Amino acid sequence: MTSNQMKFNFQLKFDSLFEFSAPAYDDRQISYLLTEAQFRVFIKRYNPLANKYQKGFEADEQRRRDLEQLIKPALYDSSDPTGVALPDGVEPITQSAQQGGAHPEGVFFDMPIDFLYSVEEAVKLVDEPKEAWVRPVKHDEYLANINNPYKKPYKDLIWRMDISRYQHAEGTSTAASAKRTELILPEAATVDKYRVRYLATPPEIVVDEFDPTNQRHCVLDETLHREIVDEAVIIAQAATQEEKYQLGVNEQQRND
Repeated sequence: MTSNQMKFNFQLKFDSLFEFSAPAYDDRQISYLLTEAQFRVFIKRYNPLANKYQKGFEADEQRRRDLEQLIKPALYDSSDPTGVALPDGVEPITQSAQQGGAHPEGVFFDMPIDFLYSVEEAVKLVDEPKEAWVRPVKHDEYLANINNPYKKPYKDLIWRMDISRYQHAEGTSTAASAKRTELILPEAATVDKYRVRYLATPPEIVVDEFDPTNQRHCVLDETLHREIVDEAVIIAQAATQEEKYQLGVNEQQRND
């Protein structure tokens, strides 16, 4: 359904809780409620501990379909380092201009702006015929195994570590730098290609009845739209009626 249709369903369900005398919400507020609800539904589908069935991302056919619209491909190609020649639909990964603080044999890469969680990663090293598997490692694992010749990265296994943005710019006039990852490579190796499939941050839902061309619709599967509306109603209840809010939470847990 469109975002304006989601607004209509929200208003209808929310008003029914107050015998059609509910507090009024404008388009901006409803956009926020639907966007927040969408993210909660997303987390329930991604994290198995957040739902009663204990089924997370890609646990079964339904879970695969629930979030498929957020799975996107991205690529770093040393022959096209800025990503200008990538096929349509493939987001660019670039080597970070700022490499200060990288581990020995580590390289920082800038990820797509909507990058949230990695789903699949592979690296092709220069002069190697096939891709290497990428394994995420924690910092204590790095310290424990980097000098172990049987466990440290080699041509068929690359480590990936997490690192912050170079610059956080919330509340300033300067744009934030890109999200980053760090690849730990075998000694003297160079990345030819870095291929990633990732879950994108769900884009905001924007309702606008005055000018429908300004709408931004929910990109998640249509089967989740009603659940998102119900979750938005629960969020709105939390600010008005604590007792009915708890009843709504209990009902949502039964239906998840």
